[in-house]
Order: sequence, then structure tokens, then C-alpha cells
Amino acid sequence: VCLFVCLFVCLFVCLFVCLFVCLFVCLFVCLFVCLFVCLFVCLFVCLFVCLFVCLFVCLFVCLFVCLFVCLFVCLFVCLFVCLFVCLFVCLFVCLFVCLFVCLFVCLFVCLFVCLFVCLFVCLFVCLFVCLFVCLFVCLFVCLFVCLFVCLFVCLFVCLFVCLFVCLFVCLFVCLFVCLFVCLFVC
Repeated sequence: VCLFVCLFVCLFVCLFVCLFVCLFVCLFVCLFVCLFVCLFVCLFVCLFVCLFVCLFVCLFVCLFVCLFVCLFVCLFVCLFVCLFVCLFVCLFVCLFVCLFVCLFVCLFVCLFVCLFVCLFVCLFVCLFVCLFVCLFVCLFVCLFVCLFVCLFVCLFVCLFVCLFVCLFVCLFVCLFVCLFVCLFVC
């Protein structure tokens, strides 16, 4: 009785404390470090690469196409229509020169400044705000939810399954062998 009680208590306490502390510390540290590093790197890379690539590509394409098309169409249509109408109506050199210079300068300056400022400001603000908000919200929400769920599930499932399996097997085998040998020898 004394042997059995002493052996069982000592073995159970020692094995349980050692195995639980070692396994818990090792598993928790390894899993947490690996998952945290991987998830942080993936989140940072995906978020910033996608966000900046999309923003710059969309802004550059939209601004370039819109500004080029609008400026080209407006300037050339307005200039040529106004110039040809004035030329054919007036048919004077003075009027032709004055009108050409004035119209060209005024139209070009006004249209270019107005269109460029308006389009650039509107497109930049709208695209940047919309894209940034949408991308950031979607990516952050999706990644945060997925990563948190994966981290929580993987960490706790692996940790508790490994701990309980290892503890149960080790304790059962060690106790059985030790008790059997000790009792048999004794």
C-alpha cells in the first residue's frame, strides 16, 4: 500500500508537471511564434501590395485616359469649330489673327486648367477614397476574421489535443510500467 501510494503519487505528480509544462511551453511558443510571424507577414504583404498596386494602377489609368480624352476632344473640337466659323464668317486677316490667338489662348488655358483641376481633383479624391476604403475595409475585415479564426482554432485544437494525448499516453504507460515493475520486483 505504501509503495503503491508513494510511487503512484510521485510518478503522477512528476510526470504530469514535467510533461504538462514542457509540452505546453514548447507547443504554445512554437505555434504562436510561427503563426504570428506568418500571419503578420502575409497580412502586411497582401494588404499593402494589393492596396498600393490597385490604387496606383487605377488612378494612373483613369486619370490618364480621362484627361487625355477630355482635353483632346474638347480642345480640338472647340478650337476647330470656333476657328473655322470665325474664319469663314469674318474672312479678314486681323479678325483671323486676333480670333485665332485669343480663342486658342483662352480656350486652351481655360479648358486645360478647368478640366485638369476638376478631373484630377474629382478622380483622385473619389478613386482614392473609394478604393482605399473598400480595399482596406475588405482586406482588413476578411484577413483579420480569417486569421483570428485560423489562429484560434489551430492553436487551441493542436495544443489541447497534443497535450491531452501526450499526457494520457505518457502517464498511462509510465505509471503502468513503473507500478508493474516495482510491484512485481517488490
